Amino acid sequence: MEFNAGEALKIARSLSFPRAVGSAGEGVAASLIEKKLLDSGYLPQREEFSISLAPWTLMKGFVFFAVLILIGARGLATFSPMASGILVLSLVIFLAFYTSFWLKFAGSESVSQWLIGRNKKGHLRRSQNIMATLPAHEKAEQNLHLVAHYDSKSQSLPLLLRAFSLLLSGLACFWLAFSYLWSSKEPLSSFPDWGIDFPLTLAFLGMIPILFLKTANRSPGGLDNAGSLGILLHLAEVLQQKRLLHSQVTFLFPSAEELGLQGAFAYLRKHKEEIEKGRSYFLNLDSVGVKGTTRTFSKKGFLSISRESLFVTRLKEIAKPFKIRTFSFSFGIMMDHQAFLEKGYPAVSLACASRKILNVHTFRDTADLLEEDGMEEVGKFVLAWTQSWEKVD
Repeated sequence: MEFNAGEALKIARSLSFPRAVGSAGEGVAASLIEKKLLDSGYLPQREEFSISLAPWTLMKGFVFFAVLILIGARGLATFSPMASGILVLSLVIFLAFYTSFWLKFAGSESVSQWLIGRNKKGHLRRSQNIMATLPAHEKAEQNLHLVAHYDSKSQSLPLLLRAFSLLLSGLACFWLAFSYLWSSKEPLSSFPDWGIDFPLTLAFLGMIPILFLKTANRSPGGLDNAGSLGILLHLAEVLQQKRLLHSQVTFLFPSAEELGLQGAFAYLRKHKEEIEKGRSYFLNLDSVGVKGTTRTFSKKGFLSISRESLFVTRLKEIAKPFKIRTFSFSFGIMMDHQAFLEKGYPAVSLACASRKILNVHTFRDTADLLEEDGMEEVGKFVLAWTQSWEKVD
């Protein structure tokens, strides 16, 4: 069999409906994925896990306290501008590295268990990951994980406006911090001081929309992430007919990706003894299916100064004929590969860089955003990547 983009698109359309964590749609999607895997000759496993906390809950809490800190810093500035500057600068650092902080927080088994334990008396949400394994035809020398989350969500604040609000508040706080530090030679004598209060006002304007952010279950999740599901579920059928000689392939469909990668972390906690470092590799698909816009993401935080791994270099070489390039910007973007990177495994995400991504997390994110040529581009690349392991020591 060869990769058939039309068949992948057909599967994607069947999974394009609201499926937020805890909703009936999530359960229906999980059953459809399991059925497709069974029809392709697999024995899928469903692994349940508890949801501890959403990253936006933590972010909204941080923003609320940031507003209080900014008000307090403004009053403190009349006595000690230096202290106010340091206080506001700490907010900027937390915001810039928020993704990295969340990965440490969500990836900590002790923190996760503590949060779940604290919620025993309340309504504890549960979700489930779905996985299926295709053994190597001969001896397995590596385990290739093909990953695509299946949950969706909608948010009251559009993606572009959300990014703008965070950027505005971050830049305004940075400006404000250095304004305080610049004034540190003597206490501020005037109140208000417009050189200080103008960036303070901008910071508040950026934070207020985040405080009122709400999530719901209105998005069909066509681009995010039914297209990726269609590609991997069809690839599972293709690889069943073209079983690799020396590579075991694990198809992993985590949920709760939209709640801070909690499904991916739950999978890692459950299988940490089985997933061998040095032999396990992760390729995650997230919001793909638009021709000519696929990019590789290989970072886990705002700044990454580590050297590029051989795994990433090899993947980029394979991607060149498909015109899939690297996209280095990672501020505020959370994808499942970051959970695997956090635990020390080689991992990369493929994601879309099209303007269509602005429809993500809205009711407009339907399967109509997907393109058959875009599905073919990614499907054939992933197939080429899996087959490349048979030719390289």
